[in-house]
Parts: sequence; C-alpha cells; structure tokens
Amino acid sequence: MAARGATAGTIGTAAVAGAARARRRGAAIMPVAPLVRFGAMAVALLLGIVGFGEAYADAGIATGLTQNALSAVRLVVGNFPQALEGRSLPLTLNIARWALPLLTFWTTIALAWAQVRNGVRLYFIRLRGEHLVIAGDPGEDGGLAAEAARGELGGGRRVLLWPRDRRATWVTDALDHGAAEVEQDEVAETAGKLALDKARAVLLLGKDAATNIALASTITARTASVRAAGDPLDVILRIDDLDLRRSVEQRFEHGDRKTARVRLSSLPDIVSRQLSLARPIDAFIREGVAGRLVLVIGFTAPVERFLLRTLAGGHYRDGGKPGFFVYDSDAKGIEESFRARHPAADSLSPVTFVEARPDPARAAALVDGFVAGHGEPVAILIDQPDDDRALAIALAIDARYRALDLPAPPIHVQMDGAYDLRLGAGILPFGGLAALADPDLLLQDRHDALARSIHEFYLEGRFAEGERIGIRASMQEWENLPESFRDDNRLVADCYQLKLRDIGARLADGGGATFTLSSDELEEMSRAEHDRWMAAKLVQGWVYGPKRDDARRIHPDIIPYDDLSEPIKDLDREQVRIMARLLAASGRRALRTLTIAILPGATGALPDADALLSALAAHHPDRVPLFLGDIADAPTRTLLLALHQRGARIQVVLTAHMQAIIDALPADEQPGTIALFREADMVHACRTGTDMTDYLSRRSDLLVTGEMVGDRRRTILAAADGSIAKAPWIS
Repeated sequence: MAARGATAGTIGTAAVAGAARARRRGAAIMPVAPLVRFGAMAVALLLGIVGFGEAYADAGIATGLTQNALSAVRLVVGNFPQALEGRSLPLTLNIARWALPLLTFWTTIALAWAQVRNGVRLYFIRLRGEHLVIAGDPGEDGGLAAEAARGELGGGRRVLLWPRDRRATWVTDALDHGAAEVEQDEVAETAGKLALDKARAVLLLGKDAATNIALASTITARTASVRAAGDPLDVILRIDDLDLRRSVEQRFEHGDRKTARVRLSSLPDIVSRQLSLARPIDAFIREGVAGRLVLVIGFTAPVERFLLRTLAGGHYRDGGKPGFFVYDSDAKGIEESFRARHPAADSLSPVTFVEARPDPARAAALVDGFVAGHGEPVAILIDQPDDDRALAIALAIDARYRALDLPAPPIHVQMDGAYDLRLGAGILPFGGLAALADPDLLLQDRHDALARSIHEFYLEGRFAEGERIGIRASMQEWENLPESFRDDNRLVADCYQLKLRDIGARLADGGGATFTLSSDELEEMSRAEHDRWMAAKLVQGWVYGPKRDDARRIHPDIIPYDDLSEPIKDLDREQVRIMARLLAASGRRALRTLTIAILPGATGALPDADALLSALAAHHPDRVPLFLGDIADAPTRTLLLALHQRGARIQVVLTAHMQAIIDALPADEQPGTIALFREADMVHACRTGTDMTDYLSRRSDLLVTGEMVGDRRRTILAAADGSIAKAPWIS
C-alpha cells in the first residue's frame, strides 16, 4: 500500500523486500536530536584528548592517554588544569574547552525538558483545546494512528495521544515532534484526562473493532458529564467489517448526541473511494478494444468494495458494462461468500471467479491466458497478503507488456509497506497508510460537501411531502445521519463525476454557471441516475416488490428505467436538474470539456504554456481544457509537462510501454514525466504505426502545431516567442 513501479529487470524482488525492511527498521531509529548531541559530545571529547596531548607536550609535562582523557572529561564541568592556564593552546583544545560545557548545558536542558515537556504540553492543551485525541494499536509502528499523528503534527496542530504503550516508538516519535500523551492505563480514569470538553475530535484507529467500541463507549459516557450540550464531540470509530458496522451504528445512534456523535470510518471504504475517483476504469482506453474488463488477482476487502462501487456507480454512454474476473487460489470459497452477501451482483455486471494460485513466476502466463480467452483488460488490481509477493506479481506482469512493447493498463497494487518510488511508472500503489493518514480524510468533512448538499436536497423533498426529522434513519440532519446513509450520498456525489465524464464534462472549482443539458442528455443522465440508485439497492440486498418495506428491503422501483411511471422518472430528472445547485453549494460547477491536441513532429515553435492557457481562458471561459498528446514526442512532452505544472488536465497517448519511454529520457525529465503519466485524466493506448495526426485530430476540438495542418478554424499556431500567432479567435 505505498509507492512502487515496474522497471522489470532493474530491481529484483529481493531488493524490493530489502527496501521495505529498511523502512520498517527505520521506525526504531533514535530521534535525530539525541544522536546529534551524542555525536557532537564524542567529537569534542576526542578533540580535547588530542588537544591536551599536544598542550602538555608543548609545556614539557609528561602525560598518558588516560590522564589526557580524564582532563578532557573534566572540561564538561568547566574544570581546566592550572598548569596550562595562560599558555598558547592548540586549536583542538580551544574548541573542546568551549564546546564541551556548552554541549553539556544543552544536553542537560534537553534531558530536563524531556522530563517535563508532557506535563507542560498537557497544561496548554487543556487550556487552549481544539486538539485531536488519537488512540491506536499497541506496538512499535502504531499503524494508522501513528500516520494520523504525523499528518496532524505536520500541519502544526495539537495532538494528544492515548496509547496503550507509552514506550512504543511511534509514541516517542510523536512526542519528539510536539504531541502530548495520556497513557491508556485505567481507561475510564485516563479518559478524564483527555480534555474532552475542548477537544476537536477523537480518532479510535486500532485494528481491533471490539477495543475501539469499548473506548468509544467510555468516551461518550465521559463527554456527557464534561462537554457543553449543543457542541458535540466527533468520535471517529474505525470499523472495517461492513457486516459489523450496522449493528455498531444501531448501538450508538440512539444515544444522546448533544455532547458526542460516534461516526464510523472504514479503511476499505476510504481506499476503494480514493481508487475509483483517482483512476476510473474508463480512464484507460486501448485502440480497437471496446470492452471494459478488469483483472483482479487476490480478493480482500478494499478490492471487493472497489468492485461493488464500480458496479453500483458505473454507467457508460455506449452501454458497455465492466466485467470483473477474480483469480484466487480459494476462488470457490470467495465466490460463495461474495454471492451470499451480494446475490444481485451479477444482475449489474458479470463477476467471474477463477481458481488460480497467484505466483510471480506464472503471472505473465496468467495474463497471456486471460487475454487469449477474454481480451485486453483496462485495469489490473493486485491484492495479496504479502507486499513483496504483490509487487513481484506486478513487476512480472509489467515485464510481460514491456517484452511485447505494448502499453500496459494501469496495474494497481495494494501494499502496507513503503517502497521506492523509482521502481517505475506503470505500477500504481493504493491504500498505503501514509495516504490515509490525513485526519480530515478520516473525518471526511472536507470531502463531503457535495454529499451533504445531496442529502439536504433529499430532506427538502421529504419535508415538502409532510415527513419530519427522525421518522426513519435516513430522515436525519447530516450531522446525525448514520454512516451507511452518508455512504449512499457519497456514492451519488462520486457518480456525478463519472456521469459527467461520460458526456464530455468535468467538475471545476469555483462558482459560476453550469452548462445546460440537452433534452437527450437530461434523459440519459436520468437513466444513469436510476441505474445507479437501483444498483446500489441491489448491492445492499434490496429486491423488487409491489409495496415498499424498508425492514425487509423491498422497493417497487427496482425495475428498468423504461418501466417506471413518469412521476418516478421525474424524480430522477429532478435529481439531475438540481445538480448545478448542489455543485454550487459545494463550491464547484460542471463544465463541458474542450480537447486540444498537440500534434507530433512540429518543426516550428509551439505556444508558451502560459500564453496558451490565458488565451483559452479568455475565449473559452465556459470550458475545461483537456490537452491530448503523444508523450514520446519531445516537443509535445515539453509542452504537456509545462501545462501539467500549471494544473492543466492532461490526456496521454502511448504507442509503446511507458517505462521504455521513461528509460530513454534524460534523468532530469523522468520524475516529471512519471508524474504526468500517473496523474493523467486519461491514457490512450495505441498500436505501433498508428497515424498519430489522424488519431489526435479525430478526438479533439482544437489543434496545436508548429505549422498549419488541416482546418484553419481549428488550428493554433505560435510565433517565435511562444505567443499565439494564429487561432480560431484571431481573424
């Protein structure tokens, strides 16, 4: 779950494992400051020994190494031999004479501060408040709690740790960087020392759900007696098991929420959401291949949630549905469990389970067989219990594509450890703890603006029909809404982005008008909204029935869009129409895209990136520019890199394996090009020999080139200084 890549043949699996172990060992290394002090003292003592030897020799006094060493040690307390007073001393002795007392004073102050710092910090935290209380797993590395503490301290905010083992390395590391701690000894007693009346939130991030639940119960009981009503404390409770989550929600949702609100956080859900938004499966297309096949090797919770999220939210204008193929050594058992929990999954898209032992030595052959039997995948997900094994499989698959000189689809690998980012461009890590450590991500408030607006719109509609707050679980204000219903709204919000991509639009930050949908687009997106709603219901175990029954999960609208009554269709249409208002409430808007292709082989100058962006903003303010170009073409790559650095959205065209392209570049160009590729809005994989000018021209609105090509009304030309010389808006 961290960075990796795939320069096959350059770094072997053993080296990768060694890098991972080195990072893990690094967690136990002493803090830098004590090491610096120790080293400085040692150097000063050595200088003192050498200096005394020289000084006594110059004075004609016979001494030995032991006496010189004792004299140097006495310098620590400022004791200098009378016999050498007033004499010209060697530089080494002068340095030691002044450095050792200062270093001793510095060390004494540091040791004294180490003894009192926690009490001082606790005093100021209790005085000021707005701190984050963090509890996690015992042990050296602390898991997610340690990463959350680092993220919060790195932002200059206050952290109060509540550890079970105050001697753990992650705790001492956080203390060295400004945290305070209250050891989790007697839970009820120590909870009273956490200044919960002024805390910003509490994060209970251990892996063990039972422990987290017990701590949450203690926290909520304590806040009831110390926190002012109307200012509830958010208690974020990590529960990764979805089957357990609903019962935990019910346990806490009936409590007094005036002083504390328990909110559930699931790492697999957060991981799957990040992955589906960062790299939707339509973000990779292969020339001549229409299918959307996803190859999954291994099947743990985050990948299962990604699959379900894609099934529930995937809607594509061409009607093509994604097909998932899961390869695992226990495919039969996994399939039985999956079908039992999600009996309607196949009604959304086909999910095929294949018995196969994931093995690095046979990974390339596995892909060969898959391609021969089904076709090229648009994404490969690898999820193994062991990081080194997962990465070795990814490297082998990437090497297979490189040997064939083919652009590889995105190879997503879930790993817990930290790996060298330079391993290659084509392997994309996900789910690493460091990527999940942002406390705002765990709280999700910053990421939920659109989801909140969607729920508020839902409440408005229900109020208009005479319903009231609290009549059922979904009829709650956002702050009190159970997490499962929040997730429903998050899926709606995330699917806006997918549906907008499908009709050639993107979300943009800032206010302003959203583009107007045509009648066909309105109906298409309404159909997509109903498909999404129905898919989400089916995934959750709902079935069709003539009369709604929430307890039995029966709903009369779980039917195809065309079979709905017009009033029910109008609900979906209104959900689409209201999108502009909901986006504005979340500080964003939807705009149509403007695709600008950069033609390869330019002999003349290409426009300056700033000049190009300024001209497009002035003449197409209601469009989102997408820049499309062949990353292997040097002039194109230079312009794409400059545009990417300025925040523009880039679509990359490949005719060869990405790592082969990277390896051919100068070393200083490689990091930026890798980032450009990994963050691309879309990757177009083309066959060798593709007429690139024709390919780009057919997929773009405007053309950037060094000389006039084709339709003058679409061409942008630059002057020698990079300014725009010719363009459709220049007569």
